[in-house]
Amino acid sequence: MISIRNIIPQQLRAMTWSLSPTLSPLLVLAGIQGIIYIYDPLSKERVSVLRGHGGRITSVTAHPRKPHIICTTSRDHTMRLWDLHLPKSMKVVAADPEAARLGPPFGNPLTGGEEEGIGPGKCFAVSAGGVGDGHKATVLDASLHPFLNIVATSSVDHAVMLWMYEPPPSPTASVCTLAIIGRPVFCFKRFHMAQVIRVHWLSPSVLLSQTSQSFSAEHDNFPGKLVVWEWLHYEALKEAAENGVKYARDYLNSTDSSSYKILAEVHIRQPTAMPLSISGTMATLTTSSIIRVIDLSLLIARARPDPDVALLHRDLSLEHEEEWQEKLREIKRQQWESAGNLWFPGVVDAVEIVNQNLEKTYNAVLYHGILIRVGERERVQVWLPSEALSH
Repeated sequence: MISIRNIIPQQLRAMTWSLSPTLSPLLVLAGIQGIIYIYDPLSKERVSVLRGHGGRITSVTAHPRKPHIICTTSRDHTMRLWDLHLPKSMKVVAADPEAARLGPPFGNPLTGGEEEGIGPGKCFAVSAGGVGDGHKATVLDASLHPFLNIVATSSVDHAVMLWMYEPPPSPTASVCTLAIIGRPVFCFKRFHMAQVIRVHWLSPSVLLSQTSQSFSAEHDNFPGKLVVWEWLHYEALKEAAENGVKYARDYLNSTDSSSYKILAEVHIRQPTAMPLSISGTMATLTTSSIIRVIDLSLLIARARPDPDVALLHRDLSLEHEEEWQEKLREIKRQQWESAGNLWFPGVVDAVEIVNQNLEKTYNAVLYHGILIRVGERERVQVWLPSEALSH
């Protein structure tokens, strides 16, 4: 076991794996101070320290095919793209000179003569946040497209956004131009009724997003939800990229796109549900008391009409406000009742922590059929589902 507490002086909240230019493994860590640490587990040394976010980092994600490119999300309402292979000597300049006054990389002003970073790694793209068409609240998660230069982000503001970016410069270049992405190419917010805590590309055109359970001031509550949906403009964007044609953004898709098709959805009534851990088509859904192992390919296709559409668009056949409010209450009641099921189509195994006298679960991941669980007292358990998971 490797302990990094003496090397990383902050509380950690996110991590991922990356690769050095020599293909040795690197651990990318980030936490409440908004600083990214690159750690070499073989030499047990810190390789880089990258600064720039103006708030706590909420997630760190590596590109599925180019793991030296990572994406971070933060409470500062932005996502940022980094290339860990860019040398420390490379100078970073702003595409917009006015942005430079905000401090490198234009999110967190540096004081006291601090350096932007220590060691290799440079930020080459930042999304707009808090103003314009970007996220209006904390960005919680991100997922990099495997083939196109697109990153999906999810936020407390109930939206999933798709951002196009230019690839980073070559490590041999002398200058890195930091691009500020002012507007997403697509914004989806019609089918999420709460903060979106997870977003993930399942295929080049299909995404999974997860919302947490929420409560309103009027005591109406919405269960959490898993949604598998298709992005309908993928082929058009792919064709434009293959032909070297710049895709033309339009205002409607950038602010409230309807270019999607919901394939499956599951409602979950558990306020302590954590973001899904996904490996291929398998995922673990973890709460403080239950761990579910889900085969996403077995989720049942959603039946129409979509109840959430009725929540957002008034039924014109109902003439009186009382009839409309009663219909809304009935839809919410049905969602709430159906969300209480421990077993739903797609769940292939589960374990109830309370029944096994285990402490509260902090997180769980599925890796090649092995379930790894972290408890609140930092105990790590490794289980084979066929041996340890029971109904």
